[in-house]
Amino acid sequence: MNNPELSIVIPCYNESKRIGATLRTIDAFLHEKGIVSEIIAVDDGSSDNTVEVLRKTDIGTPVKIISFKENQGKGAAVKRGMFAASGSLVLFSDADLSTPIDEYLRLKDALLSGNYHIAIASRGLPGSNKEVPQGFFRDRMGKLFGYMVGFILLPGIHDSQCGFKLFKKECIHDIFTWQTILGFGFDPEILYIARKQGYKIIEVPVTWRNNFDTKLHPLIDTFFIGFELFKIKVKVLLKHYQI
Repeated sequence: MNNPELSIVIPCYNESKRIGATLRTIDAFLHEKGIVSEIIAVDDGSSDNTVEVLRKTDIGTPVKIISFKENQGKGAAVKRGMFAASGSLVLFSDADLSTPIDEYLRLKDALLSGNYHIAIASRGLPGSNKEVPQGFFRDRMGKLFGYMVGFILLPGIHDSQCGFKLFKKECIHDIFTWQTILGFGFDPEILYIARKQGYKIIEVPVTWRNNFDTKLHPLIDTFFIGFELFKIKVKVLLKHYQI
């Protein structure tokens, strides 16, 4: 496909039970809105039959499948997919569609409303709608991490971790070339790099529906993501990001 409007990158890890439905939901939305698009599904070394389901799901939107032999991390999967995208706009979305795919239109409108390069979905702004909220503990851990990110690295950003972010194609190489975090903690790093490069970010309130069948452990993974945050800060202090 030559120059689609939109590329949608979906990192996948053991998603065989829901990735088929996800692809069909996205395809129906794209068809209804007449959006010329491609889907790039990056399998992160799944131990189930995710790749087989990806290959067998019959939809109208072209699907490019990239498969890692071994699990490398969500950040690695997103990075690979972003580099493979050919759309003028590139969205990465979690496979569970906790942020519904039609919120792409809200991010696109915000992105094009001013001189912005990146629009990120946010659960932490007035106007955000948590239709299916997280459990109490996970919600509190998420808010605590959000405060840490804002204080340590990204002042003014309320929600760096929502897995629904839209980029103009022109800025992808400049940002993801410098990405070093390959796990769940990659989001603050790419947003920091984007700011350091001078790219403008707009945060957009969205509807969000928590999926309780998540791969993210509320305590263990929050701890490791927090550790990644401090690693990024140390790299900043050591002038690792010589951009």
